[in-house]
Amino acid sequence: MHRPMRFLSTTAARSVWSDFTKRPASLKVANDAVRKCLISGIDPAVGPASITEPAQKTAYHSPLLIDEVFQASYRLLEEQSERYYAKIDELEAKKTSANDEASKTKLQKRIDQLRLKAEEKNPEVLYNARFAPGSMDPTQPVYRKYMKEAWKDYDLMITMQRVEQLKMIPDTLPTFEPTTDVKVSFPHNTEAEFVGAITPGTILPTFAVSRPPQISVTNFDSIQDKVLYTVLLVNPDTPDLDANSFSTTLHYGLHNVALDNVNCTIGPMLDSDPHVFQRYEPLVPEKNAQLQRACLWVLKQSQPLQNVSVEEPSKFDIRGFVEKHALVPVGAHIWRQQFDRSVNAVRAEYGLPAGRVFARVRRPHPMP
Repeated sequence: MHRPMRFLSTTAARSVWSDFTKRPASLKVANDAVRKCLISGIDPAVGPASITEPAQKTAYHSPLLIDEVFQASYRLLEEQSERYYAKIDELEAKKTSANDEASKTKLQKRIDQLRLKAEEKNPEVLYNARFAPGSMDPTQPVYRKYMKEAWKDYDLMITMQRVEQLKMIPDTLPTFEPTTDVKVSFPHNTEAEFVGAITPGTILPTFAVSRPPQISVTNFDSIQDKVLYTVLLVNPDTPDLDANSFSTTLHYGLHNVALDNVNCTIGPMLDSDPHVFQRYEPLVPEKNAQLQRACLWVLKQSQPLQNVSVEEPSKFDIRGFVEKHALVPVGAHIWRQQFDRSVNAVRAEYGLPAGRVFARVRRPHPMP
């Protein structure tokens, strides 16, 4: 039996959500075929453009009267969006005539809030947030909202679980309230297992961390001017035999790193980089020592730091350092390391002395 052609909407051709003279192209679905199906309806003879399997395409059918319901909803939401954009135009004019920076900042904040409201129910924006998260533009308030929601739903919970479970807090800093998504990778690796972002808490071999990391810091708030950050990588599990305890070692220190919503990646930095106040030195656990934690902190600065130096990295007081420079922790990451066959080679590469060999500790139960 011949299936009737679905009603195709022409709303998109006239809608404010299809006018990209003032709106960025990132707010639309990049694939034209998918966009047409989303906005104008699906031709039953062709099937959804987002489905590639022929059998599934031909078997697909839309709910009854979905086109009519969608069009009515689209027109209503579009009218709301038009009112928001009209208000945005008024505020933009006021911002242009404003003389003081405080007024401009206040107006810009209000404009961002209205831009979010104008786009948060846009079907194309919702499609990108759900099915194409990698295409989301971090300069747009509406995308930052959905990026933050996705972060809270998974990555934040994983990070906080590992930070608390592995006692990164309070062993390094007492506590913190994360406001940024911190991802760590080691670009020098070629093995598939170690390519890409490292899951917090992962146990990594020494060769996989033998070069400085790449650090991504995603801020979900609007940043008009770049914000300065400090990055600290510490090991709170350095054996201190004299004190019959452990000390904290600073393995990497960066300061005055300027980031914003777009430029949010800190690449591997060499010793000569002016942002480096403590050169990168990977953790090189000694034989029979326990698992050691590589604790990475991203801290927000209130002002540029001058003449930063650490006299004794092997006895680093991270709490004193943070308090002295008025730093605020906004993000964290952690991975773990233990002695392995690549430790000695990495020690030699960095000119470090041979590691000690500790007595093996017998455990009450055999290792699995």
